[in-house]
Amino acid sequence: MQKFAIYDLDRTILRTPTFTLFLFWAAATNGVWRLLLTPFWLLLALGHALHLYDRSRFKPAAISLLLGRSISAAHMQRLTQRFSAWRIPADVAPGAQTAMDQDRRDGYRLIMATAAPAFYAEALGDALGFEAVIASRHQRGASGEWLAAMDGANCYGAEKGRRVAAWLSENDQQGARHIRAYSDHPSDAALFALADEAILIGRGKNMAALAHREGWELRDFSKA
Repeated sequence: MQKFAIYDLDRTILRTPTFTLFLFWAAATNGVWRLLLTPFWLLLALGHALHLYDRSRFKPAAISLLLGRSISAAHMQRLTQRFSAWRIPADVAPGAQTAMDQDRRDGYRLIMATAAPAFYAEALGDALGFEAVIASRHQRGASGEWLAAMDGANCYGAEKGRRVAAWLSENDQQGARHIRAYSDHPSDAALFALADEAILIGRGKNMAALAHREGWELRDFSKA
């Protein structure tokens, strides 16, 4: 039997959400002048918060604003490797590190499933020793450059569940499998539906009530 441990990224493995952090960090690294566009980013973020458009429209617009519509593969690799070295292990939640270590000892194959863009999620996954990273895909240009435009749907909610199920079908030919899934947010209910062990990451009465209602285990990753 194959055993898989599937981890969300933001606020599950890493304590700090990565998307906005990466964009502003990369803008400061790649061209400080882009930080002058922060008021326009705030307007974009406000429109998203008001549900004027979804993540599939917000994310490419935010990337275009702070990184540009395209960035060479070599430069993106340098950026993402530096970003990864900055965040790992410094921002890894203690409980996440404990869980990943235990899952490896128990013979689980570690998979990351995240809505974050693949161009930096894959670098984070490599640094953490994950076998595979399932993330939001962005288009590539004729010379391999990364484009702000998305390639398919945002890897979030039901789409994340669909992408994980597809990956399992392609990469696990044995059929019999056991899945542990970890996420901090109920939007990953579709992912949890695939799992034999669904583990909600968080603390407090509201999270405890949610976990009890849905039949999920609750863990606090802020502690080892």
